[in-house]
Amino acid sequence: MVWRLIGGLASGVAFLVGRRAYRKKGQESAARAAGLEPTDDLTHVPRALQQTALWSLADGGFERRVMHGKVARTGGDVSITAFDLETLRERRGEWAFLPVEPPFRIGGVVSVVVCEVDRRFPHVLFKHAGRGDELLDDELLDRLIHVAKAARDRLGMKRAYPSELPGTLANQPVSASLPPHWRAYTRTPELVEMLAAAGLRTVLEQASRRDLVIELLERVVVVYPAARDVVGPDAFADLTATALQIVDGVLAASPPLTPRGIEHVTTS
Repeated sequence: MVWRLIGGLASGVAFLVGRRAYRKKGQESAARAAGLEPTDDLTHVPRALQQTALWSLADGGFERRVMHGKVARTGGDVSITAFDLETLRERRGEWAFLPVEPPFRIGGVVSVVVCEVDRRFPHVLFKHAGRGDELLDDELLDRLIHVAKAARDRLGMKRAYPSELPGTLANQPVSASLPPHWRAYTRTPELVEMLAAAGLRTVLEQASRRDLVIELLERVVVVYPAARDVVGPDAFADLTATALQIVDGVLAASPPLTPRGIEHVTTS
C-alpha cells in the first residue's frame, strides 16, 4: 500500500514536471516566432488591462505562454506583451457575455496581445463579427471532462452570465463609418469617427479577422480573438503581427503625447 502511494506521488510529480517542460518549450517556440522574449508574468503590463472589457469577461485569470519585447515602429517604439489567458470563469466552469448590443462571449482560454503606446485614449472597443456573437454554450465533451463544468451540469447550475459592462463603454454601437462587420462601443463616439477618417478604417479592413476584438484604453491597445486561443507558434506570431498592424494604424491616426504626457486623444 505504501509503495503504491509512493508510486502514485512519483507519477503525479513526473506529470507536472513534464507538463511544465512542455509549456516552457511552447512558450519559447511562440516567442521566437513572434520576435519576442519569454518572460515570467504580467507585472510589467499597465494596470489599464484590468479595466478592460476582456478582464470583466474573464473575471481575472491565469496567464500562460507569456512573452515580451520592444518593437520600433514608424509612430514610435511599442512595448508589446503577448500571452494566453485562462479565465477565472473557465476555472469555475462558467462563461460570460458582454452585455452590449449585440452581445458577445470569449473563450475559456484567450490569446491576448497588449501594446503600450505613446498615446492616451478614452475607452473604445472595436468588435468584428464572428463566432463569439453566437453565444454558443461550451461543447458537450468539454463539459464532460471539465470537473467544475460537469459538477454545474449535475447540480443544474447556470453556466452563462452577463459580465459587468465597464462604465467607460456604452452598450449600443456608435454610428461611425467603419468597414463591414465591424462595430465600436465607447462614450466618445466622435473619437471613433476621427480615427476612422484618419486611416484606421483602412487598417480595420486589412485586419478583418473573424471575431477580433480591439480595445483602446489609456496607453494600451489590447487585441484578442474572442472565441478561442490561437494554437501553435506561427498562429501566435500572426496574431502579434495583426496587433502591430492595428497599432501602426492607431499611431498614424492620432497625435503623440506631449513630453509631459498630459494630452488626451479627444476631439472635444
